[in-house]
Amino acid sequence: MAAEVSHAARRAFAGLAGDWHLTRTFEPGIGTFTGTATFSPVADDVLHYREEGELQLTDGHRGQAWREYDYRLVGDEIHICFAGTANAGKLLHRLRPGDGATTDVHLCVADTYTGRYDLSALPDRFVVEMDVHGPKKAYSSRTVFTR
Repeated sequence: MAAEVSHAARRAFAGLAGDWHLTRTFEPGIGTFTGTATFSPVADDVLHYREEGELQLTDGHRGQAWREYDYRLVGDEIHICFAGTANAGKLLHRLRPGDGATTDVHLCVADTYTGRYDLSALPDRFVVEMDVHGPKKAYSSRTVFTR
């Protein structure tokens, strides 16, 4: 028997579908990413996420970049899973939508990815903040998605 899906999770999941403009800043003073993102339905409980755009680093590097995830509606959670890589299907974060932001931690070998997802303004806007720490990594990013 499938887990019952909460109203908050279903509402947030539905609010993600479609096209978005995104701006991301990387701190401390690393650079920016500007582009588009699309959440495309591939099943009733799966949205495929793809973002693409331009990465501009403060050292002068500019280039095109992209990434993909699958967002899966599971019970009262939205699971963000890797897609399009050797790690396809592995869990990045579990979101527990409610009235405020939802936070989760992903351990990747020696690196820790702490994600904070504020879905409270869906379907018009949402914000993702990521803190990444490890032996060779120490940065944070803030991504604002708007319609």
